[in-house]
Amino acid sequence: MGFEFLVRIRRTSLMAAVIGALFTATYASYPAAIGFAAGAAWSLANLRLIEQIVTGLTGPTRSPIRAMLAILANVGLLAVGGVLLAKLPPMALAAGFTLPFVVILLKAVSLALLGSRVWAAITRSPWRAMALVGVLAVAAWFTVVPLTRAQSGDGHARVAAAGTVAGSAAAQGGHAAAGDELEEEGPSLEFDNLVTILAKANRGNALGHFLHQFEAVIFSVVVALLLCLVVWVATRDNRLVPGPFRNAVEILFEPVYDNIVDLLGPKYGPRYVPFLGSLFIYILAMNLFGIVPLMKSPTSSLNVTFALALTVFVYVQYIAITELGFLGWLHHLAGSPQSLIEWLLVPLAFPIHVLGEVAKPVSLSARLFGNIFGEDMLLAGFATLGISLMAVLHLSGLPFGLPLHFVFLFLALLSSIVQALVFALLSTVYILLMLPHEHEHEHEHGAGPVLAKEAHHPAH
Repeated sequence: MGFEFLVRIRRTSLMAAVIGALFTATYASYPAAIGFAAGAAWSLANLRLIEQIVTGLTGPTRSPIRAMLAILANVGLLAVGGVLLAKLPPMALAAGFTLPFVVILLKAVSLALLGSRVWAAITRSPWRAMALVGVLAVAAWFTVVPLTRAQSGDGHARVAAAGTVAGSAAAQGGHAAAGDELEEEGPSLEFDNLVTILAKANRGNALGHFLHQFEAVIFSVVVALLLCLVVWVATRDNRLVPGPFRNAVEILFEPVYDNIVDLLGPKYGPRYVPFLGSLFIYILAMNLFGIVPLMKSPTSSLNVTFALALTVFVYVQYIAITELGFLGWLHHLAGSPQSLIEWLLVPLAFPIHVLGEVAKPVSLSARLFGNIFGEDMLLAGFATLGISLMAVLHLSGLPFGLPLHFVFLFLALLSSIVQALVFALLSTVYILLMLPHEHEHEHEHGAGPVLAKEAHHPAH
């Protein structure tokens, strides 16, 4: 039971640290929240290393080398703790450090309580159990409300003090500096995410500026790394009967493969599945990443969506030159003229086709950006409305707002899937239009004419 108990302790402490950091960021400050999370992480790492030392020296599979490496890592962890004490609030670090020990104490108390006669007597009757839950809820309410109100009073005092200081600065001629600060701290409907919190905690230095400038890029890289990790774990399962994780990955991959091959045909479909399938899964993951707390959808940034669309545009032109040849590519851009009249219309058709090709990445990027950005604004707007309604309904003591945005999470989920599918399908059609025409007519079916029409008129 010992190691299983420690595993449960780590999981519970990790969840408690995340929740505690969120509450600390909301009702205290971002540096305190980071300090609380860092202290909890440091304590959990320390307990894990101690466990490795003990098992390496006294366990059934003794490994002195592993124990020595754990001791060296623990020394390095002490050095990291010294750096954290110098950079972050000590009280927040201490609170995070004691969190796993509090969890251990509560776990031990709960185990003793669950096996006691008192607990058996309480849970024997559902009415007694409901009464106990009610008492605990009332006790929690009268504990949380004074704390949140006190914190709210401190916040109003800090705002008033900041206003006084700003007024003094304006009286002394510091209007420009105050204007810049107000512009930097302007209201925003977006949720704070992990990168935003770190950027605000490091405001004024190079790290904070970097995080603010490359926020969308950072989340794009994180999503890409997570997808690489998923694929790596799935491909390591080489059993004759794959496990549930690999089955789930294959369930996602098979319909993507079938749809692409269905559109491009068996000759060209498998050749372009790696690009188009990766594009769909990557965009889908980025769209859904914003639903995760403290994360953000990178596709809500026009820079990311335009980069994706520009990649598709360059790859499509490369495919056209490869499959049709350079002269064939120019012939396609000229409208594939055959008769004398069509050749005479080339000076008019050629610039129109070129503008149509250039409009495709603009259309792809704007469509994806507009829908995902609109989702984020919708969720943030209703979440803000839920917080505002607390004052109207006299629920200011709650540590959270009314979850009015919850119902729109399902709309965001559906829209994220649809937009990733539209982006991938239009990219597939753009490739289809650049393939030899006999192949295009041979495999055109079903949704092909509709998608082809959309591809020819991307601005609509």
